[in-house]
Parts: sequence; C-alpha cells; structure tokens
Amino acid sequence: MKNIILTLFLALFFIACTKDEKTTIRFDIRDYDGTYPRINIGFKYQEIRIDSATGKGYIELELQEPAYAKITVRQHDSKLCFLEPGNELTLTYSQKKGEKEIVYRGTLGEENQFLNQVKFYDVVRVDYKNPNIQVIARRADSVLAVNKAKLEKTSYSATFKAWEGKRLQVETWFPVLRTRELDTAVYLQTIRQCFVEDSTYLSLPNYREFLEQYLRTLVRLGHGTKSTLEGEDLADARLKMIFDNFQEPAIVGYLVDATLFHFAERGIERYEKIYNQHVKDAARLALYAEACKKADRIAPGQPCPDFSFADNTGKMVTLADLKGKFVYIDMWATWCGPCKGEMPSLLELEKRFEGKDILFVSLSIDKNKDIELWKQTIENMGLGGIQLHLGENWDWLKIFMPASMSVPRFVLLDREGKFIDANMTRPSDKATAERLEALL
Repeated sequence: MKNIILTLFLALFFIACTKDEKTTIRFDIRDYDGTYPRINIGFKYQEIRIDSATGKGYIELELQEPAYAKITVRQHDSKLCFLEPGNELTLTYSQKKGEKEIVYRGTLGEENQFLNQVKFYDVVRVDYKNPNIQVIARRADSVLAVNKAKLEKTSYSATFKAWEGKRLQVETWFPVLRTRELDTAVYLQTIRQCFVEDSTYLSLPNYREFLEQYLRTLVRLGHGTKSTLEGEDLADARLKMIFDNFQEPAIVGYLVDATLFHFAERGIERYEKIYNQHVKDAARLALYAEACKKADRIAPGQPCPDFSFADNTGKMVTLADLKGKFVYIDMWATWCGPCKGEMPSLLELEKRFEGKDILFVSLSIDKNKDIELWKQTIENMGLGGIQLHLGENWDWLKIFMPASMSVPRFVLLDREGKFIDANMTRPSDKATAERLEALL
C-alpha cells in the first residue's frame, strides 16, 4: 500500500511539475489604428484581438519552458520579448504621430525593457576589406566573454541570464558566417567549430535564423555561387545538406519542415514521406496533412476558385471576365522586395507577348488600409497588365494556397480558367517565356 501511495504521489508531482503554465501578454495601445498585434514563436503565429475603443487586449500562452517571441504591433516594427511560464508582460505602445515607444511592465517587464535597450552589449567588429575568418572567430569569442560578464553583473534572474547567454552566443556566430573567406575548407571548419548543434536552442529566434542562413550557405558552397536553384532542385539540394551536416533529430526535423512544408500543396509523394518521417511536432503534422488533402484543388485541370476583385480604377474584375485567354497571375505585395524585383521581368514578358492570347494579371495582397500605397506603387513602377487588389479576402487565398500564403507566387491558367500550373515559374526564369511560347 505504501508503495502504491508513493507511486501515485510521484506521478501527481511529475504531472504538476510538467504542466504548462500560462503566460499572459497584455497590450495597451495608444491611438490604436486597427492593426492586430502578432506574436511569433517558432512556426506559430497568433493574432491578438484589440478593443478598438480602449486599445487594450491580451492573450494567454501555455509554455513548457522560457521562450523568446517576436511581437509585432505595427507593421515592420517587431520587438524581441522574453517569456517565462507563469509570468506576465504588459506592453504599453504609443502610436502617436512622430512617436515610437514601448514600455514594458509586469513580472517580465524589467527583463524586456533591458532586452530592448540600445548599445548595452558590445558587437563584433569585422574588417571587410581584409577578412580573416579565424581572426573574426577569435574576436567573436572575446566579445561573447565581455557581454556575458556584463550580463552577470545585472540583477536579473538566473533563468533569464542563462537564456540570454545562449542568445548572445548565437549572435556571435553571424559575423563569422558572413565572412567571405576564400578558402572553403577553412571557412567550413571554422563555422563548425563555432556552431553548437543543440535542439534546446530552437526556441531562440536567432538560432533558427542562423540554421536557415547556415543551410543556405552550405547549398551555395555545394553548388557554386553562380548557380541558381529553384523548386524541387533547390529542395533536393537543401535536403542533402541537411542530412549530411546535421544529426539531432529535432534540428533535422525543423529544417526539413522549413524546406518541405510549402510543397504539401503540390502532392509530391516522396516529399510527403520525408516530411512525415522527420517532423515530429503534432501541430505541424496536422497542418501539413490538411494541406496535402487540399492539394487536389489546385492540381492541373482543376478550376481556379472564382473571384471578384477591384482593379486600380475601382472596376470589379471576375474570373469569368478573363476566360477565353491564357492568364498569367502574379501575386505580390508592396512590402515584398522579391516581388518588386520581378516587376522589370514581368514588364518584359508583357511587351514580348503583347497582342497574343494571354493576359498578365498582378494581384496585390496588401491590406485594405494600404490601397493608396498600392496604387502609388503601380504608378511609380510603371506597372502594366491588369492590376487587381485582393483586399482581405483570406478565405479565397487559403483555398488557393492551403499550405503557404507567401509571395511572390505565380500561376498559369488555361482559356477556361483551369489550372495549368499553380506553381508557375517566375518572370525572370527563362523557362517562363519558353513555356508561354509553346502554349501560344
């Protein structure tokens, strides 16, 4: 009986110790403009509803361990915040014209006020005229030691200091990674000596960013700096580098997820097998499975979902209006650099196929509040073709792009409004013009 009671006690104690604790984040936004704040932890994004009258709102997160989150209140203004199970944080955000201020309060207020102050830590100075990766690596170690010593002198908790120390360590790797060392063998050896493959670091946004940049560097070095890979060729090159250079299952799973998640909508069986083998996060697997089920909706020969969008003159344009000709759709946004980078090539395509049976449609996914910016960008860039604005018709977009609502994205429809390719090549790819020539 004593053994049974002891076992039950230990089980209850274990459950109590491992139970997720709620972390509350509150917002007090002055002159609220209608934009919902967004919290990003890993792959997870959550929007917070704000009372338009008071500018106040909150969210409760269940965390198993401390984590860093990127919190965006106003577009292009993200702040790094430290969160800890069972604690709370309040952000008082001023959006008055000419002001840009956040005050952090609550049990995590001091840590986050400290985290977002300027010029507390030393930075790694790099001489880009005479780069020597081994010298920079030693310099990075010295800067890390100085910054950790500064951190230890603060009065913050041991938990915060431990996590902040990890974050500082990752920050010192970036200058090393970005150094243009001519000797590839020396470069890779130095990076690998600095890098720590530790899945507990995955809750750090800068660690995930480093993994992505490190992987891109490995692909670039493996295929030459002038080689441009896209689509499945790029995915295959990334997968090879992942399996050749990383061992920890959680890190491999993270990178496989980052590489293959958006391929779910293409229904590629070999990628589905790899994804399900290496990704273990239940939430991600559920999203991936749902995206795979929806892949048939955008398969060749399936009808494109109907739409009715306003053009830049206010006239409504429907899918039926476009039938009778091939349609090349460019999904873009004014805030997307790569999107605007494709515009000169798109203009060249329009000129090359002028008078032919093909329409070029540019579909902006900018929010309704940015319509004037969209119109001004069209004018400034001299864009042609049919210019449409999606507005905030996210239901249509989710049906069309079930796995990844990312831009730029290009689609080719036949004369009946059916998909030829829902993942068409971009305007700058010479294969695009060749394929259009073959159709016409």
